[in-house]
Amino acid sequence: MNTTAKGDILENKAVGIIEKILNDGLIGVMKEYARVFTKKKYPSNIRGSGNVEFDLTIEIWPPNADQYAMIYFIECKNYDYRVPKGEIKKFYADIEETSGVNAKAIVITSSPLQKGAYDYAAAKKMMVIEGESKDNFNIILYKRNIEEENIIPILENTLNEDLIDEGVQSLSKVVDKQILSSLIPAESTISYGIDLLSKDDIDEISKKELNKFDTSYLVNAYGLSVQDLTEYLKSQYDIEIFNFNPKENKYLGTCDIDKKTIGISKKIVNTPRELFTIGHEFGHFLLHQKLRINQEIMNSFSDSKFDFKIGKNRLENPRHWVEWQANYFSASLLLPKASIIAKAWQYQNAKHNLIFDDNYDNQKKFRRIVGKLANHFSVSKTSVIYRLRELNMISDNTSTKSIGELISQWKSDYFV
Repeated sequence: MNTTAKGDILENKAVGIIEKILNDGLIGVMKEYARVFTKKKYPSNIRGSGNVEFDLTIEIWPPNADQYAMIYFIECKNYDYRVPKGEIKKFYADIEETSGVNAKAIVITSSPLQKGAYDYAAAKKMMVIEGESKDNFNIILYKRNIEEENIIPILENTLNEDLIDEGVQSLSKVVDKQILSSLIPAESTISYGIDLLSKDDIDEISKKELNKFDTSYLVNAYGLSVQDLTEYLKSQYDIEIFNFNPKENKYLGTCDIDKKTIGISKKIVNTPRELFTIGHEFGHFLLHQKLRINQEIMNSFSDSKFDFKIGKNRLENPRHWVEWQANYFSASLLLPKASIIAKAWQYQNAKHNLIFDDNYDNQKKFRRIVGKLANHFSVSKTSVIYRLRELNMISDNTSTKSIGELISQWKSDYFV
């Protein structure tokens, strides 16, 4: 589906949002004073530029007036990535170009704004609504007046107080109140823009990426290398990978979605942990484009721990979910289910689970196969064990030393 088609779909949803707002709050004759238009063209004040078309507008008309006294300009953005600053600046410039008087600017978007776009919208006093249907949307930005009444501010360069009488003020307050009260402030949500992705969902996403890279990798159970993944990220997503000094950052990896960069600590370069960390950060880039939580808040949450008794991570806060998704994506990308099972059977010369029990020879064989899998897929032995455990590929019959204790012995191979 092209961008225009996606924009039209969002615009239709936005019309539903606005109409719901007006129908909920404006009854009887008041509706004729708040007029909703789609794709209406307004004359440009730049000579020879023709008209400027807006996705949605709401014009506030006083009784018997020959022009509107206030106007809401509404822009709809439907992207698979964060809205860049340039798009918000263009929207603002279009409003200025039409000399809209007492203009209020609203951006309705299906994805978050990049930081630069968010800051620009805030500085210009625009309202930002993020949502995908008339029953599912959040206010991201709006303004309060000095009397603590919620209002959508007029853009300063368009203010014309001569056109604003008590009637226009009252009607504007009703429209503003309905828009604000009909929506849920983003701060009250607990999703933080985290999509509820299942393991199957993430497996499909990773499979799609592997097939985009090279369809033969899944067919032949090949393993990716750091160079393979680095080159793919650059060619497909223009992502740059750089190395940072461990003293500059306590994390092994970082991802800046807006700048399209992934940082890897020099501490793990050329170690089995490097590839998994790149995959992990790539997971953030793909899965968390819509994340609405800053790093300071994210850091305030504790890390998730893998519980061997239940065979999975305990997910109890947003950070747990975000990191679990990135971890699972990296495991699914680098250790695809079909590939790791095929290689495990090949190294065992038998189609059954790996056996981990008290028998010395079996433990030795277990360690050898895990080591070969780690070498083949260019990841740590610990990552291999977690993946096999998650896929129920380990028959754990030991009574003396648990797999968790075995992992703790491999202190140099932490799972990211």
